[in-house]
Amino acid sequence: MSRRAQPDVVLEAWSSQGALPGRFLILPDGCRDLVLHLGEGPAAANWQVSPLDDCARRVDSPGGGRWFGWRLRPGTQVRQSLLLQAVAYLSVDAHIDAETLARQVAPRLADFCLTDPRVDEALAVIAEATSTAAAVRALGVGERSLQRLLAHATGRPPAFWRSLARIRQAVRSLEGPTPLAEVAADHGFTDQAHLSRECRRWMGVPPAQLRHEAQMLRTATASGYG
Repeated sequence: MSRRAQPDVVLEAWSSQGALPGRFLILPDGCRDLVLHLGEGPAAANWQVSPLDDCARRVDSPGGGRWFGWRLRPGTQVRQSLLLQAVAYLSVDAHIDAETLARQVAPRLADFCLTDPRVDEALAVIAEATSTAAAVRALGVGERSLQRLLAHATGRPPAFWRSLARIRQAVRSLEGPTPLAEVAADHGFTDQAHLSRECRRWMGVPPAQLRHEAQMLRTATASGYG
């Protein structure tokens, strides 16, 4: 899908062809997605907005059809019920092309998905900070003010965002041969065991296993926060 057809709230648009029925893995990335599954028949369009995940989860897939998604920037506020009502009225079928669909969806996303520059700045600083306290100092705001801002916009505290950024940054290091103890030290974990606990918490498996599961590692390092 052309980037020009997407509003600023979209981090990435994606699509895939449905496979056999089964379960597929969702890993936390700090984003919410508007997702469309197109099956066969007149009532084939199924729209949903994904939650802001804080752990790995598996989702049942009906298989077949086509999938389209719009990954929203971290911190985007979604007026979910209004967005789903708006896209439900779109004229889509199993044969629609991606560019046409993107042009139809774009104004709905622009109308019902909101960003706040203060939230964007806070999340950018938290992603690079060594701790939430360091982020508070860098932003020059009170800790409670930062907590209120992020709780209102995202429903999550600063500690959620710092922990997510850290584990996603560490997971990207698993694509190379760096020893796990070194990965842990490079990303501010107290030791390799600490890294393993956090990886299990967020990704569902320890880093040694994640490193050797190529598909899961690609999912864990997809576009998102941090």
